[in-house]
Amino acid sequence: MSEQKPASLFVPVLLIALAVVVWSGFQASQLYQERASLSSLRTSQEATFSNAEKMRRQLDSLAAGTQQLASAGNKNAQAVVNALQQRGITINPEAKKPQ
Repeated sequence: MSEQKPASLFVPVLLIALAVVVWSGFQASQLYQERASLSSLRTSQEATFSNAEKMRRQLDSLAAGTQQLASAGNKNAQAVVNALQQRGITINPEAKKPQ
């Protein structure tokens, strides 16, 4: 009977290690591309966000002015404030003026 040579584990372990390295590199490149994409998306939305903040400040100022008029007895302003309250919208009378 002939003796068989024991199987070498070097080749399978090398292939597994190579597969893990290639897979990790691929995942890293995908994450880098997604990060770059999200960064450009954020940059493109900054102007819109800035405009939305400005409009929000103007709306808060307008609502605060309406609340002050309603507190002073203006019937139309009271009707607007009551309609907003019925819809669950609260008005902060100390809203800052738009910049």
